[in-house]
Amino acid sequence: MSPTPGSEAALAAARTLFLEGVAHHEAGRFAEAAERFEAALALAPGRVSVLINLGAARLKLGQREAAIQALDMALAAEPQHADAWTHRGLAAGELGRHEEALANFERALALDARSGSAQFYRALSLGHLRRHAEALAVLERLLDHQPQRAPAWLLRAQTLQMLDRHAEALPCYRRAVAADPDLGAAWSQLGQLLKDLGQRDEARAAFERALALGDDADTNRYFLAALGHAPAPQSAPAHYVRALFDGYADDFEPHLLNVLHYRAHEHVADAARAAWQAGQPPGAVPDWALDLGCGTGLCGARLKPPARHLEGVDLSQTMIDAARARGVYDTLAHADVVQHLQASARHYELVVAADTFIYLGDLGPLFAALRPRLRPGAVLAFSVETADDGADYRLNAQLRYAHSLAYLQRLAALHGLAVASTSPCVLREEQRQPVRGCIVALRAPLA
Repeated sequence: MSPTPGSEAALAAARTLFLEGVAHHEAGRFAEAAERFEAALALAPGRVSVLINLGAARLKLGQREAAIQALDMALAAEPQHADAWTHRGLAAGELGRHEEALANFERALALDARSGSAQFYRALSLGHLRRHAEALAVLERLLDHQPQRAPAWLLRAQTLQMLDRHAEALPCYRRAVAADPDLGAAWSQLGQLLKDLGQRDEARAAFERALALGDDADTNRYFLAALGHAPAPQSAPAHYVRALFDGYADDFEPHLLNVLHYRAHEHVADAARAAWQAGQPPGAVPDWALDLGCGTGLCGARLKPPARHLEGVDLSQTMIDAARARGVYDTLAHADVVQHLQASARHYELVVAADTFIYLGDLGPLFAALRPRLRPGAVLAFSVETADDGADYRLNAQLRYAHSLAYLQRLAALHGLAVASTSPCVLREEQRQPVRGCIVALRAPLA
């Protein structure tokens, strides 16, 4: 027979369950920990320490809303509990509610100004909110008092890079791996900066160390492949591409257009429209156009009109949000382009991909998924960086794929597409040097 909740026997049993939950949590058995804490609360409702630990366990299980529910109950009873505010901030941050998370960490610091965890996560929230200078100031104060906090050195280095202070970031990455030689993410980030600085041998060693420590095998092998020390994967890791573009904000387009002098979107849209018009009777307009890897919508904005309807798809939610704000797309999908095509039931007259294939080495799966979605006479226009060494495609040191025209022509023939045009061009600049590529337009047969 179970003890009556609130009785002396129930309180004793609740304490035993609580201690068992703590032991499970410390051993990394978070589901068992949460179960024990819930059972303890059934016997001794409202215990603040149990609610906080339950919130922490649910957070480890990815149950963020449920974690906030438990933490809110704890804070309603004891609003001066700094750890509860910190855990609540973590849950809000993982839900993408960074303003709310920042406010939670600031509440925690108002109660315990010396909390290194609250200071660190406050800086992280400021970074998510693009307040990098403020984040840097927080990290500098934290590291003045806790110089062995390796994740703070890592975050400081990343923050400096967001402020374009790359030379200052390098010693911070080195401090991070010195403070914690087992911090795989720091080795990977160090390797990326070393690669960009041309220190290839040291970059290789850093990526190999990151791999050995279990950090993101796909991405670190991708980096090693770009250095020529691993086989190139068929495409860039999706989570790498997603993170790359999710990291951009309002300065994405100005940097692309004014610093890199990017014009691939113009060339692709112009080629698509010209190829479409050449294959249609006068006055015909495409019903649906599809922008693969739409980004912020630079290319798509040049397709409507003539297209009556426009759809965009991109891996990055940040890019999808920017494209939506542009106001030219009828539908937008946050998805992998191949998976989106495989799931789609729509047919298109115009399909464009401006600087999308540079993250896809093997284009076979994309062509196979796209071909059934093309109406008779439909046009596919895209940009590629060109590979001149006889390979179908290769991964270059800039972490982008280049493709040979012979490979693209074989793919087109395999899928019954005619080459409407190919046009060499400069796609953008990189370190003030032109990045050369080609604009290709393919046409589906009319019948």
